[in-house]
Amino acid sequence: MSDNKKLTDLTFLRSLTGGQTDKMVKYLRMFLSGTPQSITQMELHALSKDWVAVKQTAHSIKPQLGYFGAKGSEELIKQIEVQADAQVDTDRLPEMINNFRQQYEIISKELEQELNQLTT
Repeated sequence: MSDNKKLTDLTFLRSLTGGQTDKMVKYLRMFLSGTPQSITQMELHALSKDWVAVKQTAHSIKPQLGYFGAKGSEELIKQIEVQADAQVDTDRLPEMINNFRQQYEIISKELEQELNQLTT
């Protein structure tokens, strides 16, 4: 996969951590371990039509996507957050959350590769 096809860019994370590998590894591991559970929570909240909880969960994921330069996914999660908050087009939210899950699968693979490079 060439760099211009990647969904992530660790430039901001490197800047945020001052290039300190241990801090970068910590942020990567936290995101990779916590986000799958957050996505599942969003899916369950959407099923139960708990739009406040969908909004809160999306809001908690959003800044982390910025750390990893996942701009497209950050925009999608922001749309999920806004629509859940406004309770507009809520019938589209499950599909949007599923799209985010699919993007996360790609992001997680990219970040796992970065993590492996940082820890070897």
